[in-house]
Amino acid sequence: MWTLRSIFLWMFAAGVTYYDLRYRKVPNRFVLLSAAGGFALAAAGGWSACRAGLCGMLLGFALLFPAFLLRMVGGGDVKSLAVIGLATGPGLLWISFLRGAVAGGLAGVFVLAVRTRVRGRFPAGAERGAAAWTLPYAGILAVCAAFSFLFS
Repeated sequence: MWTLRSIFLWMFAAGVTYYDLRYRKVPNRFVLLSAAGGFALAAAGGWSACRAGLCGMLLGFALLFPAFLLRMVGGGDVKSLAVIGLATGPGLLWISFLRGAVAGGLAGVFVLAVRTRVRGRFPAGAERGAAAWTLPYAGILAVCAAFSFLFS
């Protein structure tokens, strides 16, 4: 069962990272299919795995929903962390979320540093749009969760 959950997390991380980098959005269809796969894995583990998965899903949703209401993260980030919680359970979700927050913070500092260096090098109006400077936070969270699960 551990191997299937690990494969599920790595596949989810790859898909979320692709969509978040390429389109700056995580499609609802992808999240719903991933949640269905996570529920199937939890159901295969029995009632205790289902309970842990649902608790992890609720916790993942609750962790980022206030930031979503304040427009600090997108809806795809919230839904992705809920799916991560479904796959990892609440115990490993905390560690994954903290590692993802640190990685996201470091990536944000890097983006700000690059943005301030690049700002004056383009003629007016030639600088890329705001979407080019956003972080693929769902991808960062998913990759950190996959690594956390792998090394737990």
